[in-house]
Amino acid sequence: MAKTTKNSGEKQVPSILDKITLLPSDKVLGVIIALLFAISLIVVYSSSAQLAYRHGLSTEFYLRKHVITLLGTAAIMVVAYLIPVKIVRWSAPLLYVIAIGLTIAAYFVGHEGEDAWRTLPIGPIKFQPSEILKVATVMFVADRLSRLNINLSNVHLLPTTFNVKRWWTDIKQRNIIFREMLPILLPIGLSCAIILPAHNSSTLIIFIITMIMLYVAGIKWKEIAKVVVVAAVVAMPIMFIFGRGDTAEGRVSRFFKSEVDYSKKTMDKYSDSFRSKMAVHNGGPLGVGAGHSVMRARLTHPESDYLFALVVEEFGSIIAFIIILLYLWIFFRSIRIFDNCQWLYAGLLVMGLALILLVHAFVHISVSLGCIPETGQNLPFLTNGRTSMWIMGGVMGLILGISRQVLRGTLVPSDRRSAQSKL
Repeated sequence: MAKTTKNSGEKQVPSILDKITLLPSDKVLGVIIALLFAISLIVVYSSSAQLAYRHGLSTEFYLRKHVITLLGTAAIMVVAYLIPVKIVRWSAPLLYVIAIGLTIAAYFVGHEGEDAWRTLPIGPIKFQPSEILKVATVMFVADRLSRLNINLSNVHLLPTTFNVKRWWTDIKQRNIIFREMLPILLPIGLSCAIILPAHNSSTLIIFIITMIMLYVAGIKWKEIAKVVVVAAVVAMPIMFIFGRGDTAEGRVSRFFKSEVDYSKKTMDKYSDSFRSKMAVHNGGPLGVGAGHSVMRARLTHPESDYLFALVVEEFGSIIAFIIILLYLWIFFRSIRIFDNCQWLYAGLLVMGLALILLVHAFVHISVSLGCIPETGQNLPFLTNGRTSMWIMGGVMGLILGISRQVLRGTLVPSDRRSAQSKL
């Protein structure tokens, strides 16, 4: 059949590729996730050598396990992708309550061991409900902000007077407390308080992400700064008293401890933070080659907490820099989706979810490079861990789902308030 042309006045025969509408969304994001999945297979296979030796298993066993994890992540991503944003908003309060309940339950029926306060067993699977609570908090805060019937630029996050008596006698102060402050800050404070005893860094991550969301929504930075100051003065001491204060203090002290007496120390006496920096130094621009890492046998958790250091050692700083660019690319593509949203809730949800990915990635990278003390945060889509991988799959699926609805013009808000970007 001869191909028709525009000049002949007849319609062109469409390509079969033009008819494929399966999973329409931001295709660039899809390619980035596929690249991260491929990288994940390589680095997890290499980094699991110590784990295999410790448990008397083979690296192929952990590779097969990780393939299953990736397939599960892809399935979760597709399911989350297909959920309309209206359903996500409707379910946000329910998911938040369930996540709160599961996180509290982990304190009573969690597995014994170093993650006793973090993991909850369901059959053969152990998962960290606090990871679900992070996502649920973002969803719920976005919902609360979108339902406020006032201009967000005029919102007060704290009372405007230090006179406590006026908080209850002055109508303006009561309105600030019950109509502005509590609807926004109560879910944030509750999430932080519940996660605090188990994971200090996760508490800080939730707080940072939600504060950025408040600013993106249009709340003045001066109001946010007041909350940050109050949190630093009041909440930080509580974090070290009721949180994992001993663990945090030990990690900070090891981070700042000088380790220069090489002649009198064996490798086993160095901290993981120092070994991680040695791995980065060994890698150089091009790396030592896949499977040739020296520090993977020395780091406590090279397959999770210090995976990025292993990537630098084996594949070099150039590949590591490309991975950093991929995470930044995900974030900036999410900003593009945010800018195209005509619904405050959808826009804030995209921004909050993208921040979860970005903050986790850069906290992990900062730890691996020795910039901050150890936190135990995984590298999204790369590290060996089912809970983290599945949660991040759901996060990315929701972002892609909103992108799909924006492209199709089906993202119809329940109100006509639009999200204004302040980035």
